[in-house]
This record gives sequence, structure tokens and C-alpha cells, in this order.
Amino acid sequence: MTLFSRLFKLFIVVIITPLFVTGIFLFYYQNSGKQAILENYFNLADISSAYIKQNVEDSVARLDFLGASAHLYHVDEKVFAGLLQDGVKANPDIVFAALLGKDGKELSRSRGGEIEKNLPPVDISSEGAFSSLTPGEVSVNYIDYSLSAPYVRVIYPLENGEYLFAVLDLSRVWYSVGMQRLGVTGGLYLASAEGFSDFNMLPAPPVSAAQLSSALLKNNGLIKEVKTPEGDVFVGAYADTVLPGVYVIALQYGKEAFYTITLTSWMIAFFILVTTTLSYFAAYIFSKEISEPVEKLKKGAEKISSGDFDVSIDSSEAWGEFEILIKTFNEMASRLSVYQAVQLDKLLDEKKKIDMLAGLMRDGLIMATAEGRLLFANATANKILESDALCGDLECTLYGSMPRPSIKELAGIKSGTVFSYESEDKKRYFEIVNELFRPANQEAVSIIIFRDITAEHEIRSMKNDIFNAVAHDLRAPIMGLQAYIMILKEGGLDEAKRAKMLEAMETSSNMLGTLVENILDVSRLERGLLTLNKSRFDVSASLAGVIAAIKPLAEQKGLYVKSFLPQFLEIFADQGLIERVFSNLLSNAVKFTDKGGVEISYEYLTEPGRTPKHKFSVKDTGRGIAEDELPKIFEKYHRADRSEKGYGLGLSIVRQTVLAHGGEIEAFSKAGEGCEMVFTLPDGGKE
Repeated sequence: MTLFSRLFKLFIVVIITPLFVTGIFLFYYQNSGKQAILENYFNLADISSAYIKQNVEDSVARLDFLGASAHLYHVDEKVFAGLLQDGVKANPDIVFAALLGKDGKELSRSRGGEIEKNLPPVDISSEGAFSSLTPGEVSVNYIDYSLSAPYVRVIYPLENGEYLFAVLDLSRVWYSVGMQRLGVTGGLYLASAEGFSDFNMLPAPPVSAAQLSSALLKNNGLIKEVKTPEGDVFVGAYADTVLPGVYVIALQYGKEAFYTITLTSWMIAFFILVTTTLSYFAAYIFSKEISEPVEKLKKGAEKISSGDFDVSIDSSEAWGEFEILIKTFNEMASRLSVYQAVQLDKLLDEKKKIDMLAGLMRDGLIMATAEGRLLFANATANKILESDALCGDLECTLYGSMPRPSIKELAGIKSGTVFSYESEDKKRYFEIVNELFRPANQEAVSIIIFRDITAEHEIRSMKNDIFNAVAHDLRAPIMGLQAYIMILKEGGLDEAKRAKMLEAMETSSNMLGTLVENILDVSRLERGLLTLNKSRFDVSASLAGVIAAIKPLAEQKGLYVKSFLPQFLEIFADQGLIERVFSNLLSNAVKFTDKGGVEISYEYLTEPGRTPKHKFSVKDTGRGIAEDELPKIFEKYHRADRSEKGYGLGLSIVRQTVLAHGGEIEAFSKAGEGCEMVFTLPDGGKE
């Protein structure tokens, strides 16, 4: 491949490819841009539709007064006729009104006006749909009794079974909608499947009723393409109105609507073409200037690779950076033989360092021939080989009085195999890594590493403890949040109850944020690494928050949760950890109780000569705990009921927290008779 072709490909990759990718994405997002424009048209049509609906609803609302006065017809027809006439005059959008009997035939009508003169007695008895209307349900239909204005017919059912019939003049609404323009060629139109309305303010576009009807059935309100007889394309959107079969349509010539997107695409294509042409000529020029010095450097490098260091390249005809490169190359060649000798000494020194490091490393390192002859083993590896740690499944021979496994067999163990080894009264874990190194023109060397993973094993165990504890403690507030969410989704709550539930949900979410830190604190408690953050606080108020978080779950199971603590009870302790104690105990009580509920009680204990104590009791009416299980329930990972999901951490965390406060905890229960958890906390602490 010539230098020119390589440079040209380099220009293509570096310059053209990003532009080409940009073009592809631009083409892809053209559809998104067009879709966004059409959706804007839809929003405009939808707003206009809502405007028409609002005006119709406002006019219909004005019929309430006439409906409330309809009973006067049966008292004094003339008085009612006057009220009907006054109601029409007072509402400019209502041009005609009539009272219809239960059979749908006219009883009384307003007088005056063009509509009243041309409209025969109203009779809707042949329209079966009117009889199914109920008070408050209004029938609105688009009609055209006159060519002078667009009219809407309204049937308004009354409580006594009669009906108000009204005709609304929507000329003002029609004018407001029809005056909207879209650019130069587009606007808003009112139309039906039969064609455009005669009352549009703008000239109707040359689109047939058949094309319009077809467009209104596609694309969820978007009109992506409607062609005129002349071949022009209109785009836009439509929205239903309150009038059956009537739509608000936004239409504009496609060329104008998508002008910016189309122009941008052509500009990108032109830019790609110009850049490709410039890249071709740039590659041609640079290839001629670069090829000669590069060829000289290539020949010089070939001589050096063959062992000939007596190389000198003429730099008089080179230019720019190539002149500097050739001079540097000549200097490198002159120093290479000296450099080789110096490097050999350095390699020997480095080998001594590596041998020293290998002897001091905690990992075991063995080097042997492929046949199993031992070449090197550091101190850690020798200790393991001289023990029986690897002699369980391997053939071992005795060297003196100590066993040693076969090196060849050891090299065949799969990498990743883990074994344990007792060293200095501590159990350590190692992972075997086997590699075969094949130096050029030399015998293959088997490298066996016993990688010390003791720290990783301990960290993994600690991580599992923390993870299990976090999962257990997060469950109660999360289940409370889920229960509240289910209740809110069912609806039917007034604002007060909704606000109360949202407040409880906020409390539960705040608990979630603090529980993680509390779990880490308990883990530190077990190792004696945490100082309790004690303060005086109202334990009754704290318990109320915990109960609020667990109560939805209890109510879902039909259980009660009652607290008999004093209204204000101040203690000196770590508030966050004590709340976690109550949360775990209440969560377990609700979880293992199917009927009845949970009660929390309190007692202040005093004994002469001893520190007073706060005694708290959490008692449930659940399934209880077998007597042989009671001594084990505070142990880590122990679960009295294996059928229930969990990690057996909750009560262990509770016990560690109580003990850290200088208190005591005890469980009283029998299978099938409920359970009572009693713990005490010393009193008398000061901030």
C-alpha cells in the first residue's frame, strides 16, 4: 500500500468518518424534527379545540338560569316566555331557546331573531337518543339552519324530565380560531370529513374531502402528507372538537414547514463533499514530501535490526521535523552498542532485586521446568510445600521428615483453585495461579503462584455481613412505603388523610436514609469501634414515628399496634439506634402475627443502691417461639422460622445495640402463645 493511499485513508478516517456519522445521525433525527413540528401543530390544534369546547361549555352554563325557571311555564306561560326571551337577549352567543316537553315537542320558545322566524316548531321526538339523557348530561350537535353563521344545537335535560333546546352562534369562536396563521402558507381551519367549513376566515387549501377524511384516520392526530391536485404536499395535525364530526385542522405547505431541516441536510452533504476533495489533494501533496525521508529511515532501521550499528543517514535534503528525526536516529545508532553493554549490567542488578522481592513477598512463588524440576521457590512457597496443605488430593513424597507434593502434578492444578493453610496460629487462604512461560529458543518454564487472598476472604465475609444487615433493616420502612403507595393508588381519600399518609411516607423515607448509617454503626459496635452518639430525647415521639412507618403493613394484615408509653418520656441514649431497636422488634412482631396485634408498654424500675432502669416491652399475639429456640434467637443468622425469608440479623442487631447502651434484653414465649421482647436501658445519664 502506497504512502498516498495510507494518508488518504487516514484523512478519510479522521475527518470524513465523523462527518459521515454526523450525516447519518442527522438523517435519522430528521424524522424526529419533523415529528416535533407536527406535534407542535397538534398542540396548536388541540388548544384551539379546547378553546371551542370552553366557549360552548360557558354558553351551556348560562342555560342553568333558564333551566331553574322552567317550572314557571306550568304556573304562568307568559311570565316564562318573557324570562326565556330575556335570557336569550342577555347571552349574545344564544340566538334561540325553547322549552320542550317530556316527549321532545316544543312547549314554548323565545321570540324575535332570524333563527326563530325560519325555525319550525322544535320536535326531537323522533330522535331516540334524547330520552336517554340525564340531568347534567348535555347533547351538543353541529347544525346549519342558516348560511349566515355556524350554529350549534344544544339539548339540556331538566330535573322534571323536560328539556331546554338552544341554538348557539359560534361566529365569534370561528373567527378567533380561523385568524391563526402558520407561516406564509398555513393556518387553522374548521372542517369535517365532508370538507372545510364555509365559515373559515382563511381560504381553504386545495385538499379534497376524500383526502381529508383519509388523513383524519391516521397517525393519532398528525397529518404527515396530503397532496393537492397540483402535486403540492400539505402537512399538519388535527384535533377533535366538542362538536361531533368537526375538527380543528392545522395545515401548511410541507416545503415551508420543513425548510430549515432540509436546508441543514443539504449543507452537511455539501460540506462532506468539499472535505473529501480537499483530503484527496492534501494526501497527494504530503505523500510526496514525506515518502523520501521515511524510506531512508526504513533502510537504516533494517540495518540496525540485522545487527549493523554503523549506520548514518544524510539529513541535508530532509525538511522540518524529518531533519531532526534523522539526526536523532544517527545519534541513537552510534550509542546503541554502548547502551547494550550498560543495560546488561542493569539487568543483572534488576535480577537481584527481583530475587530479593520474591523472597520477601507474602505470596508463594515457584518456578520449575515443564518436567517438574524445581528451579526456584521463595520462603512462603517452601513453607506451604513442606506442610500437608496440598497433600489432600496430590501425591506427596517425603524429603527428610517433611512431605512435598509433586511439582509436575501441582502445575496441572487449574488456576483459581483455593486452599487454606495454618500459619502462625492464623488460617490463611491462597489461590493457585498456573502459567507456562515459553522463552524464545529456551526450555519452557512453569510458573506457579500461591496468591494470598486472606484479606480478600475477610473483606468478603465482612461485606456479606453488612449487606445482609442492610437488607434486613431496610425492609420495614420500604414495606411501609409500599403499603402507603397501594392505599394512595386505590384513591378515595380526602385531603387530610392524603396529607397524613404523605407525612408518614416522608418519615419512612427519612428512616431509610439513616438506617444504612445505623447498620454500619452496629457493625462497629460489635468490633468496639463506635462511640455512641448519646443525647436526651423523647422516646415516645420517636416510637410514634416508628409505629407510623410500620402501621400500614399491620393494617393490611388486620392487626393493631398500640403504645402505652407516657405522653412524654425522656431518656439518655443514641436516638437513631434506639429507633432501630423498636423498628426491628415491631417489624418482627407484625411479621409473625396473623391475628390480634402488638402492644408496647413501659415501666420505670428502681432498686436501692442500683441505677434506675427504663423497661420496655414489645408483646404480640402471634405464633410464638418454641422453648428450645429461645436461647438462639439473638445469634447472628439464626432464624426460628425457616419458612420465612430473612437473614437472622434483626434480633442480633437489637441485642448488640442494647448491650452497647449497658442494658439487657430477654425473650419470653411459647409456641402458639405469642412472644414478648423485654429490654432495659439504664437511666441517669447526662449530656
